[in-house]
Amino acid sequence: GKGKDGKGGKGSGNDELTVFVRGLPFSAEEESLRKDFAECGEIERLNLPLNDEGKPKGIAFIQYKEKAGCDKALEFDNTDYGGRTIFVRMAGDRGDKGDGKGKGKDGKGGKGSGNDELTVFVRGLPFSAEEESLRKDFAECGEIERL
Repeated sequence: GKGKDGKGGKGSGNDELTVFVRGLPFSAEEESLRKDFAECGEIERLNLPLNDEGKPKGIAFIQYKEKAGCDKALEFDNTDYGGRTIFVRMAGDRGDKGDGKGKGKDGKGGKGSGNDELTVFVRGLPFSAEEESLRKDFAECGEIERL
């Protein structure tokens, strides 16, 4: 399985109890991640998205049974994990905008202008992702010319 724990269909999960972790080593395995983050609290669901080669993308969504688990997990923000700095935030942190209308399909195809050497393609984003929060998160990496 992909770590859905067989709970309800599309299960968008509960953003109030879900943390988003980025910067994970690509060697991270779901089992060790689950064990490490279970120290913060009981995990309801863990999603470790994989790339086309079946390797972790370096991000994870971890849903806890209780808010206290999230609070403890957030203490690991900007700390070392497996030799890399990880960043942990609430999955729902997108400024008080409420539900996102997820544009999901934007930017597909089209030989648009732009410099491929300076362009990154990010897939597997939640449908609730909003441009404002993506801009804020990726701005840490450098100046964004186009999103």
